[in-house]
Amino acid sequence: MSVQWRLFLVALRTFTRLPIPWVAGAELQADAAARYMPLVGVVVGALGGGAYWLAASVWPTSVAVVLSMLVTVLATGALHEAGLANFCAALCRQRTDDRAAAYRALGLVFLLLLKYNALMALSAANLTFPVPANTALGLIVIMGHMASRALVVTVIATRDGAGMRHLGTADVVFALLVGFGPAALLGLPGLIGLAAAIIARMAFTAGLRGRFDAFPGDLLGATQQLTEVSFYLGALASWTYI
Repeated sequence: MSVQWRLFLVALRTFTRLPIPWVAGAELQADAAARYMPLVGVVVGALGGGAYWLAASVWPTSVAVVLSMLVTVLATGALHEAGLANFCAALCRQRTDDRAAAYRALGLVFLLLLKYNALMALSAANLTFPVPANTALGLIVIMGHMASRALVVTVIATRDGAGMRHLGTADVVFALLVGFGPAALLGLPGLIGLAAAIIARMAFTAGLRGRFDAFPGDLLGATQQLTEVSFYLGALASWTYI
């Protein structure tokens, strides 16, 4: 088994809940495997896109979108959604557990509503190249998962903590090229989607500067969710005018 293939399997095992066989030394290779997070996004996005394609042939688009979102959550074990919810609670300045729990729930609910409605609108998007019926949204979902995970890699590389370190410039460049490249196939909507995701990542982490002494692992999940939704919203905004 090649080293790079081993690292990809470690990334799948670390960042999803898919039944990936144990890889010897996985606990020691998680840092280096983070460079393959965009390719993990391919797998997770493809599962969601495939679920949408199958469901859309039987049920209305609204049902297919919900099932697509459910499949991606199951594939990751709600790793990123839980990270977002926990991070929302950590940001809550209220000391009572009840209010922190409410803040956690509201943050997640509103983001999922944004994602659902953005995907519903994007399901009618026309791509710049021909694709089979009911596959356009699946491709957009794959691109959103790839781009958002590439931006998570930049967060890991610039801040210590969460058990993730030792990512060099080459790792970040690799992740960005792999994660951003497919979105360019969408043309202007894809580029605007990437711009929106990048701005969201920069604004989010800049707003947290100095607020946390340690690097909370939940920040990775929150970053992934926020940048994924931002990608969809940016792409959708450009399609409105094209």
